[in-house]
Amino acid sequence: MRLLAVTLLFSTLIYAQEKSKIITSNETIVISYNKNFDIESSVNESRLIAKSKNTEEYNIQIPFDSFNEISDIKGSTFIVSKNKKKKLSSAFIGTYDVKQDDIFKSDYKFKNFVLPDVEDNSVIEYSYKNKYKEPRFLSSFRFQNYLKTEASSFIIKCDSKIEIGFKLFGNFQDKIVFTKTKEGDLDVYTWEAKDLPEFEPEEDMPSSSNFMPHIIYYIKSYNDNGVTTPLLGTPGNLYNWYTMLLKDINKVDEKALKEKTLALIKDDKNDYDKAKTIYNWVQYNLHYVAFENGMNGFVPRDAATVFEKRYGDCKDMANLLNQMLHYAGLESSLTWLGTRSKPYTYNDVPTPQVDNHMIVNAQIGGKSYFLDATDKFCPFGYPSSMIQGKEALIGKGNKDFKIETISVVDPNKNKIEIALQLEFIDANLVGEATTLTSGLFKSDLLNSISAYNQKTTELWKYAITANNKRIALEPKETIKNDYSELPSKAVHQLKLEKVLITLNDKLLFKPIIILPFKDANIDTQKRKFSIESDYAQTYDIQYQIKLPAGYKVELLPENKKMSNDLASFDFQYKLEKGILKVSQKIQTKKIILENKDFDQWNTFIKELNKQYNQSILLIK
Repeated sequence: MRLLAVTLLFSTLIYAQEKSKIITSNETIVISYNKNFDIESSVNESRLIAKSKNTEEYNIQIPFDSFNEISDIKGSTFIVSKNKKKKLSSAFIGTYDVKQDDIFKSDYKFKNFVLPDVEDNSVIEYSYKNKYKEPRFLSSFRFQNYLKTEASSFIIKCDSKIEIGFKLFGNFQDKIVFTKTKEGDLDVYTWEAKDLPEFEPEEDMPSSSNFMPHIIYYIKSYNDNGVTTPLLGTPGNLYNWYTMLLKDINKVDEKALKEKTLALIKDDKNDYDKAKTIYNWVQYNLHYVAFENGMNGFVPRDAATVFEKRYGDCKDMANLLNQMLHYAGLESSLTWLGTRSKPYTYNDVPTPQVDNHMIVNAQIGGKSYFLDATDKFCPFGYPSSMIQGKEALIGKGNKDFKIETISVVDPNKNKIEIALQLEFIDANLVGEATTLTSGLFKSDLLNSISAYNQKTTELWKYAITANNKRIALEPKETIKNDYSELPSKAVHQLKLEKVLITLNDKLLFKPIIILPFKDANIDTQKRKFSIESDYAQTYDIQYQIKLPAGYKVELLPENKKMSNDLASFDFQYKLEKGILKVSQKIQTKKIILENKDFDQWNTFIKELNKQYNQSILLIK
């Protein structure tokens, strides 16, 4: 589904090593209606460039697509040391396609120019106009940027017969002052902010839209000759527009598609098995190729065409899957949603900006299933990791829809099970490790292997070696079980050198060698933003370690459990006929760690690492 281009002037800007700043960042949008909408914004900005070597700070990119038109670009550089202004020449303004690895064809472009003759401590200015061709595709405005912003403002001027909707998101909302005034026949909405710090991204943070203060605005309705017509403003209005876009799809003959569907499910005994067979077939046979060119970013191609060509984007795959489920006699619906990069609800943002994805919802045996075939290895019955916890707009027919929140997958379903059969040879620990991977863990592994085939061996090893690089593994067997409900399986020969430490006539070793989350402590003095994981997860690691001949355990470590709202662990030790058996179970329970969770999380990690440091003393 089309990713709406949001005019973020600094989306490619790498925040500066030297401290430049935005002096002013302003946008004014004028909206009028006379049988048709006329919508144009004026953008202007000035920046102090501290160091001319930071060329990305005055290399300006203005994104646009076929639904808006950029014009009247102007720019200049004021060279303070020479008290001289140099204007931007139109000859140095270029238009380029936006290159995105996961999109085959799109209409995304950008205007690019570099402000001339920039020296240290120069002041640059630039401005342009942006004309919107589709009134439902208004953009957003960010008050904070990747440079410190001294002052920013956003103004909407519109005919009083046009009703505007808007909502603020992100941090620093207390710094944003809103006023509404009149200017002749125009309603004027103004938001102003001052002294916003530079935005500094952090590793593993959720989408910056969760934090950077911004406003999303839209046209709720307009009045024409006394008749008020809704445009957006409610989930229902948005859904009505979506269904209007679908009215002309699936007009191509679908005989071959129907025959294929019936042949696929002929041996399936129940609705669950039929849906699973069809879902797996689409996953396996369809290649994801994104098209976001004009309205093709919103309208699926005919199911028969997608079936014939065997490729498509999310909406194409959803449409094909939905039609096949219908031919199987199952209840299913096209479903719109935003991935986790879109922190909005349908009531807060009843506009196309809330969505960037399409899937299928199926009702089987009274249970709701969200089927996302774009994740090639996502198990049937699981949502893909990127849509967990998100609202979904489920189509139920003309003007009939349902909004449902997609569940976060239970960590017990996203599981790595590792069984180790080990013994000591000299001071080294050697043996066999069998790894079973299920749920979204399995999907993650198989997608990574598919994308990085040259690293297949390392990817199979990763669950064991991620936090203990000293472990050496040699592969014996790997079984993907791609579209089976069975877990993926890997068997390795394992060797960990210099495990045993000799103390006089005694031996000392640490029995726990696989160390999930070992280095997951959060620096609360530096960390500003919450931390996002792809999914909640479970590790179940079972050790059987044969003790050296002639030795026995002096004292087993104490069994230890810990559980809180964020995570849990359970370590159990026992000895049976010269075999040390250790059970190590760890589980995370949330996909987002908020700032308020950090101290509790760090306490958990501290206790977890205490267990990793437990030692066993062997005596004769």
